[in-house]
Amino acid sequence: MEYNQISWNNEPLEKVTKYILAKTFDLREGEYKRAFLMQLNIFLIISTLLVVKPTVNGLFITEFGVQSLPLAFVVVAIMASVFSIFYSRRLIKISLQILINRTLQISIFTLIIFGLLLTFNIGVRYVIYLFYIWVSIFAVLTASQFWIFANLVFNAREAKRLFGFIGAGAIAGGIFGGYLTSILAPIMGTEYLLFVSAFILVFSIPITNTIWRENISGKNNPVKNSVEFAQVEENPFQLIRKSKHLSYLAGIIGVSVIVAKLVDYQFNAIASLKISDPDQLTAFFGFWFSNFNLISLVIQLFLTRRVVGVLGVGTSLYFLPGGIFLGALLVLFMPSLFAAIFIKLADGSLKQSINKSAVELLALPIPLNVKNKAKTFIDVFVDSLATGIGGLILILIVNGLRLSTPYISLMILVILGFWFYFAKKVRAEYIKSFQLKIKQTGTGKDIKTLNLANESVLSGLIKVFEKGNQKQILWVLQKSRENPNERLFYPLVNLLKHRDGIVRAEALRNLYFYRNKSINKIAYEMILDPDQEVKIRAFEYLLEHHTENHIELMQKFLSDPDERVSGAALISLASEFRNNPELKKQYEIRQVIERKIEALKNETNEEILIFNTKILLEAIGKGYISKYFYFIELGLSSTNPEIINQAILAAGYSLDVEFIDRLIHYIQDTPYTENASIALAQFGVEIYKILNPIILDRTKIELHRKIPSVAEKIDSQRSVSFLFMLLDSEDFQVRKEALVSLTNLKTKSSFIHFDKKLLIKKILDEAQLLQDTLSVLYLQTKLEKESQSVQNNLKTSLVSESRKSLILLLERRLDGGLERIFRLLGLKFPGSEISAAYKNFQSNKPDIRISSIEFLDNLLDTRLKRILIPIFETSVLETISKEALLNLNIHIPNEIECYTMLLDGNDIKIKLAVLHLISLLKGEQYIRLTKNYLYNANPKVKDFAQKAMDALLQN
Repeated sequence: MEYNQISWNNEPLEKVTKYILAKTFDLREGEYKRAFLMQLNIFLIISTLLVVKPTVNGLFITEFGVQSLPLAFVVVAIMASVFSIFYSRRLIKISLQILINRTLQISIFTLIIFGLLLTFNIGVRYVIYLFYIWVSIFAVLTASQFWIFANLVFNAREAKRLFGFIGAGAIAGGIFGGYLTSILAPIMGTEYLLFVSAFILVFSIPITNTIWRENISGKNNPVKNSVEFAQVEENPFQLIRKSKHLSYLAGIIGVSVIVAKLVDYQFNAIASLKISDPDQLTAFFGFWFSNFNLISLVIQLFLTRRVVGVLGVGTSLYFLPGGIFLGALLVLFMPSLFAAIFIKLADGSLKQSINKSAVELLALPIPLNVKNKAKTFIDVFVDSLATGIGGLILILIVNGLRLSTPYISLMILVILGFWFYFAKKVRAEYIKSFQLKIKQTGTGKDIKTLNLANESVLSGLIKVFEKGNQKQILWVLQKSRENPNERLFYPLVNLLKHRDGIVRAEALRNLYFYRNKSINKIAYEMILDPDQEVKIRAFEYLLEHHTENHIELMQKFLSDPDERVSGAALISLASEFRNNPELKKQYEIRQVIERKIEALKNETNEEILIFNTKILLEAIGKGYISKYFYFIELGLSSTNPEIINQAILAAGYSLDVEFIDRLIHYIQDTPYTENASIALAQFGVEIYKILNPIILDRTKIELHRKIPSVAEKIDSQRSVSFLFMLLDSEDFQVRKEALVSLTNLKTKSSFIHFDKKLLIKKILDEAQLLQDTLSVLYLQTKLEKESQSVQNNLKTSLVSESRKSLILLLERRLDGGLERIFRLLGLKFPGSEISAAYKNFQSNKPDIRISSIEFLDNLLDTRLKRILIPIFETSVLETISKEALLNLNIHIPNEIECYTMLLDGNDIKIKLAVLHLISLLKGEQYIRLTKNYLYNANPKVKDFAQKAMDALLQN
């Protein structure tokens, strides 16, 4: 029965419930258990927090008075900062699962101990103070751990659909915990609530372990999980400091915490002044904390989507500070309990609804792995620092000047000015993240950067869709994919008629994200598109947007007589349900694959045989259907290049480590290099555990030259470290490829950063090599000119030819060294500017070369300028003179020093050329020099040294 035909009277309650959940929250088959367990988990955590928070607030204010809160804020900031350092170190050594379990176990034990100490009145003042600090850290840590955990349980597509549903558990937990506190506090007393909170939190442990066991430990993608853990290890401080986007985002969060502390102080101070009984004060806090959460839930369900959707991210960011602004004015001029409730209401309800959604939207342009890295830092360090600042403000200004509670509103109003400033700036950075920088084909000129803050920008995007070339259109499609705009919908539909299949396919991928508009009819038609990728995208669209029975629809196409149609249907299903065994079973994917494999045995048409083999390989890999991994093995052993290439990609999609050796083998074979690098990159940073030992093996230089193409496809800081390690290779080609890959990484990711000191060291190392090359080149050119004045014979001709070959290699090394320096500079300075400078530097026109050097002279800092500019100026000379080298303070070696320098270098070709040249010369000094290299580690160098020695002895 189709969902839209359900009879509410006749259908089982479970099916009706699933229908409602599917329609309301977009939950899908195979996701219910995970989603509900995660929702229950955060419900329990927040319920616990909302029991202990009003409890500790009531106890603390009753025991110490509201005037002690500022100092407590500072102490919390210091303790939380120390704890964050300890925690990050433990995370490197201990798995996240163990840390979460230990956190929960220690928290339960601590709650019981605090409860017993308070019940028996043991060290009450010290216990309450420690309890206040502990609750503050507990609130930050458990929430942070939960959302990192959630990023492991759900993939990116699932997270976008389900995090809102799961987040409702947090709000519901706040409501439940607060109301429970308000009911139980007058009945059983405040201290006994700690035992209640410990009891609630106990259930989170088996739920966490169940989720982990069923969705992470046993997940089909173990490499991905380890990658996620590796990302948690990385320190995000430099990342945030280098990114204005993240800096302003952290600024908003920090300012909001400071304001929240001041608002909290006002609320507590006014409440304690009006309510003197501790139990009644605890009940008051519990009641209103629950009300704030209830109002937040109503806003989240009925207003947030409309406000953010209609008014946009920029305007939505002003709701929370705007509400607090009104509340601060109210407290300033009418410091009543009503005013205190109003300002706390603005903070408590808008923060978790409209403001939360706006902040999440701000983070959309940031890659998921970068968000994960920055999350703990912002949650713990920024929050703690802001808490401390809030405490210091209260200590030094409020208590120091003995200001009354209403005057805190004046400080709040001042700080709100910074909040509005950060909101404006972060909006601008958000826009910059989506600005389009497109180059016209063949002209080399940059198209004007599009500013999304301008009303004309969308019109500009539409013009790109209408008149842009393929590269421009694809770039815009990629950058606007997950941020659908209504005005782009119909231009995207028009792109479905584009002449290029890749454009049609990518347009369908973008239209996938338009939930409120349907092109089902067009998608049906595109199943018959001549381009296979378009067919696959059409099926993916229908799987997401089709309202009828999906199983019926897809089974119809899986049995379609057209192999291209049935193949596209199979691939789309396999990809969509990769980690969902239940849906794989429902759609009988394995049975379809089995039938298609059997059909291959009787296929006589070679073209159809190859096509169907490629379809099966892609489906098996993308669907992680391990039963048929043997088929990928067969594909890798095929003699057909098409099948081998598809099998390579399938091996990468599978993320099965058993295929890694085969993929490394194929990356050395030029026809398969690109696909093999793509496949190896699928394994993420974990592949470096296998590649690191390989690059230490100096006998595998050819393989080393291919490895950078893998690293550049892994968008991670670990890739930067790995590629920098390759810059120490003795092979110049390896170093060049590593630099090309570093450049590509920087181009595609604005969140990759480079160690300045290491970068400058590499630039200076290359500069030193260039200086040595210039001096050696000068000497060899001089010796060649001198040999031309000597009587010509066979021997001198051979020496001359050998020396000319060496000079040619040195000139190539000089050019390569210059290119490497420019590429390194491109990592430190704006890449487009350095690229343009290098292009002009290579020009045959002297004035253009001079202009390039002048530009660099204005761009480089003093240290680099002092070393590099003279080298650049010398390099562009027609001939290298002794005077030019002396001006650079370069030592000009004698002949033996020259050969020693080259033989001790890293360039194998130059070493061999030098030994060949030496073999044609006469003299004891050459024999003594050659002896030093008879036992060289490199077999080629050793062989050439022996031949040179034999020739020298004969001479």
